[in-house]
Amino acid sequence: EYAHINPQRIYRFSTLTITAADVELPTGLNVAYVPGVGDNVAPILEELGVPLTMLDPDDIPQTDLKRFTAIVVGPRAYQASQTLIDNNEYLLSYVRNGGRMVVQYGQGEMQRPGIMPYPITLGQPAARVTDENAPVTFTDPSSPLLNAPNKITQADFAGWVQERSTYMPSTFDSHYRTMLSMSDPGEQPNSAAILAAAYGRGTYIYLPLALFRQLPAGVPGGARIFANLLGGNTIK
Repeated sequence: EYAHINPQRIYRFSTLTITAADVELPTGLNVAYVPGVGDNVAPILEELGVPLTMLDPDDIPQTDLKRFTAIVVGPRAYQASQTLIDNNEYLLSYVRNGGRMVVQYGQGEMQRPGIMPYPITLGQPAARVTDENAPVTFTDPSSPLLNAPNKITQADFAGWVQERSTYMPSTFDSHYRTMLSMSDPGEQPNSAAILAAAYGRGTYIYLPLALFRQLPAGVPGGARIFANLLGGNTIK
C-alpha cells in the first residue's frame, strides 16, 4: 500500500456452467464409494441421483457390504491406502457372492497378487491415450456395458477433456472382456480401457478409461458410461 495511491476495486463477472445430460440410471441402486486420490467423482454421481455411501477402508470389515448394489473404488485408492489393500479380500468376497465392483485406474500396485481377481501387467511406461479426441473403436458393440441402461455411441466420446485413458494394462488375463479400442496417433491400439469379468456370481470392472476427469468436467458421455458400469446389465 502506498499513501499516494487510492485503493482500486476490480469487479469480475460471476459465471456458472450448467450441463444437461441425458443419463438413465439403473434401477434400485445403492452404491458404496471408496475415495481415491484427487477424486471428485462421488459428488457428481450424487448430483446424477445415485444413492451413495462413502466407505472408509478402515470400515470395510465391519460393514454389511451385501446391502450395496455396487462398490466403486476411486482412482489410485490402493496406492494411497495400505488398509484398503489389507481389506481387499472383503471386497473380492463381496463380488464372488454376487456383487458388482468398479475399480478406477491404479498404477503398479494393481499388479500385486490379491488386488484384482485376475492378473494384469503394465508396460514400462504404461500405455496412455493422452489425445482426448483420439478415435475410439467399438470392438464389442453388443457388450452389455455399452447398451444398458444407456446406449453408448460415438457421440458419447465427444467433448472429452485432457485424455481418453490412463495406465492401461499391456496384457491381461483372458477372463477379462473388452469392448473399446483406442490409441494416440502413431501408437498401437489398446483395448484395455474397460476390462470386465465375471467373478464368482458377480461382476468386476477395471476402469483405466478416464471417467474420473470427464464427470467433474460435465462431459455427458462420461456420465452415461459410468451409469452403465453401476448396473442394469450382466457380464457372463
